[in-house]
Amino acid sequence: MNDIAATLLHFDPISLEEMDHVKLLNRIDTKYVIHQDKLNGYLKAISENYKLLMIGGKSIHPYETSYFDTPGFHLYQMHHNGKRNRFKLRFRKYVNSGITYFEIKSKNNNSRTIKNRLLIERVSEILDESLVRFIGEHTPGEYHNFVPALKVFFDRLTFVNKNANERLTVDLNLRYSSVSGEKQIDKLVIIEVKEEMHAASPFRQLMKSERQTLNYFSKYCMGLACLNKDLKMNRFKNKIISLNKLGYDIY
Repeated sequence: MNDIAATLLHFDPISLEEMDHVKLLNRIDTKYVIHQDKLNGYLKAISENYKLLMIGGKSIHPYETSYFDTPGFHLYQMHHNGKRNRFKLRFRKYVNSGITYFEIKSKNNNSRTIKNRLLIERVSEILDESLVRFIGEHTPGEYHNFVPALKVFFDRLTFVNKNANERLTVDLNLRYSSVSGEKQIDKLVIIEVKEEMHAASPFRQLMKSERQTLNYFSKYCMGLACLNKDLKMNRFKNKIISLNKLGYDIY
């Protein structure tokens, strides 16, 4: 991490307020999973193309996320079964800024990610009437009785393209917690390119030149696979095998 910290000094900074133009609540996501040993080299290669989010002089920002699902994990199953119109429910706390949202993260038929969110005071273990109403307004209403399913913790670096409407997030130090147990996945890095429309992303171009394959295994689904061995996960089998070969012990 010391090498990464030194590399981050080469990025121009951007503040949270300056990032208003790249909220990208309706976007296209491209996701990669890499080993942390590769990260420093990739960051060096893009340092001229992106600005780095700084909050209170800090570049690494801890996130705390609490996912809700039905007792039968129907939202997980929608993702597992490849349903196009699917969604996830979560509280997300941005620790450094103190901001917390309740979010509905949906994937539509056009493979676009759409986020609807409410600014709230704190994370809760229950969904009050206002949140239930919010869910009803932004989902098909097929499922009810949502309960806490998984807590996800990670540290994030956020970059903003200097010349395009693009945000790049790098998630490190992934940890999971649920009633089934706890799990930490060391050295695994999840990188997402978030764009309003596909453009000439310097990072995606780098990944293509490095022959780095896409990986759409969500943090939520990965965590449930780690901690709930009885869940159906055959459609994730190849992704789990490839991660296990890298030593991540997903399942």
